[in-house]
Amino acid sequence: MPNLIINWGKNLSRFFSRPNKKLKQLKQQSYFDRHLINRLSAGKWPSCKQLKHFHRVLNRDDKRKLIAVAAVAVICFILLIAKLYLLITVTVPIRGGEYSEGLIGSPRLINPILAQNNDVDMDLSRLIFSGLMKFDKNHALIADLTDSYEISGDQLNYTFHLKQNVKWHDNEPFKADDVVFTIASIQDSQFKSPLARQLSGVAAEKLDDYTVKLTLKTPFAPFLSMLTFGILPEHLWYSIAPANADLTELNKKPVGTGPWKFDSFKKDSSGIIKSYNLTPNRDYYGAQPYLTKIIFKFFGDFPSALEALKNKNVDGLAYLPKEFQSDLQKNKNINYWQIKQPQYLAIFFNQKKNELLAADYIRQALALALDKNKLLSEVWSGAGEVIDAPTLPGIGNNPEIKKYGYDPAAAAELLEKNGWILTATTTADGLTEQIRKKKDWYLTVALTVMDQQQNTALAQKIKEAWERIGVKTTVNIIDKSKIIQDVINGRKYEALIFSENIGVDPDPFSFWHSSQNEYPGLNLAIFTDKTADQLLEASRVTNDWAKRQEYYKQFQKIISQRLPAIFLYNAFYTYPQDKEIKGFDTAYIAVPADRFSDLKNWYRKTKRVWK
Repeated sequence: MPNLIINWGKNLSRFFSRPNKKLKQLKQQSYFDRHLINRLSAGKWPSCKQLKHFHRVLNRDDKRKLIAVAAVAVICFILLIAKLYLLITVTVPIRGGEYSEGLIGSPRLINPILAQNNDVDMDLSRLIFSGLMKFDKNHALIADLTDSYEISGDQLNYTFHLKQNVKWHDNEPFKADDVVFTIASIQDSQFKSPLARQLSGVAAEKLDDYTVKLTLKTPFAPFLSMLTFGILPEHLWYSIAPANADLTELNKKPVGTGPWKFDSFKKDSSGIIKSYNLTPNRDYYGAQPYLTKIIFKFFGDFPSALEALKNKNVDGLAYLPKEFQSDLQKNKNINYWQIKQPQYLAIFFNQKKNELLAADYIRQALALALDKNKLLSEVWSGAGEVIDAPTLPGIGNNPEIKKYGYDPAAAAELLEKNGWILTATTTADGLTEQIRKKKDWYLTVALTVMDQQQNTALAQKIKEAWERIGVKTTVNIIDKSKIIQDVINGRKYEALIFSENIGVDPDPFSFWHSSQNEYPGLNLAIFTDKTADQLLEASRVTNDWAKRQEYYKQFQKIISQRLPAIFLYNAFYTYPQDKEIKGFDTAYIAVPADRFSDLKNWYRKTKRVWK
């Protein structure tokens, strides 16, 4: 028995001392685990060698989440970089790209001294030719082909020192001879220039190759502003007979000194020019434009031009009449630039045709009956500014003038106070209407208007307003082709709705001096006032701008007190342009061609540069 126990103990000892395969494997795995842990960095981050096995420990959902997080991180990183890029860079225009514009009509005489009767010719001439002076985008008069000038003390002699090294588009030099020749051509009756009247009596003298003196017979303050017309090249025009000036090919392929030069044009089968291309004049003495080509496309009517703008066949239109603006409302890619202009709309009274209008209180009552702000909003969609006197460039409205705000009750009271009683009458149609009567007279006014959608709508609203205070009003609509010859020239109207454009200089002499009461004068109200005449005459003979301003403000006071017309508003010039065209910054124009006064800064292409 003892021997048995001893033998069993020996056997058990040998069993436990014998190597166990399973245990050995566990010990080896433990070793490898400790070795792997020891290979981790001090920051406990896995090494690149370890990361390549990372996907083996992720399930499918984990992998999807990881990919999403990584994508968000990448996007955030890109946005951060983009934001930083935008903060440290700025967008600047660069050269390149074209601009195309639609115009109504077609070019005939692209000649700066013949173009005044055609807006298309004026637009092209403005870009191709340069003048002694020009207006900038703010309507400030500045030198162009002139380096400097002096005006004599008696304001009769103007001496211009011309820029040197200026070249014509054919590389010939520009000199004083060209200026003298151009003025002589304007004054030549055979040339038939519309500018002849304003330069009548002006003597042009060449002092040397780059100095010209212009001499006036009497002082004339607006003279400098008249010298913005383009100069012709004598070396190309001197051999052309003035009587044939309108027949030469130079009127289609002109040569000037302006910032743009003729490139090409296309005609239709009937020989009418349908498109006209200009390219930059790389020898121009001023700043170079960003655009590399200007393309003008010509249309017979506004609907065709509008369709071209809608379809992006053109980038802009020379002008957008108010009646067509609704056609473009859905086009969000268009800027509608509203530009101020020296043009006012008014109701001019002819007191000789209707003696009732000679009474001041009747004209005042008619003015009080009109809500100008409402008329502007409803008829012109607010595209303008209400006025109370003829606004003048650089002057605007004198704040001290007498104003007639909307007050129909005061208008009715004014009429009743002077014996005009509201009476019920029966019309030929058997309808009853209210009309003012005084003894055997009925208070009636005939309102004449040109056949144009906005003006006829305005006339109807004015008729309704006047009839609400008891003034029987009839509206005479005249075809626009006949309004000048049949109505205005003979002053054949009682009250006339019409627009007047003062022009580049604030001088209103032609529109309000009593010497202009009859054709071809433009005093549509047939207004006569001795003090007003004296103010207008004095303003023309001084170059002292402060004095001129004071004369004009006093003139506006007289006009507002005498009320020869009811001044309604200055309508803005609407210029539609595709939003891809950048850089337009003109706030005021005197003529449509002035919209190009800052064309050098228009651009289509950009790049980003470091700040």
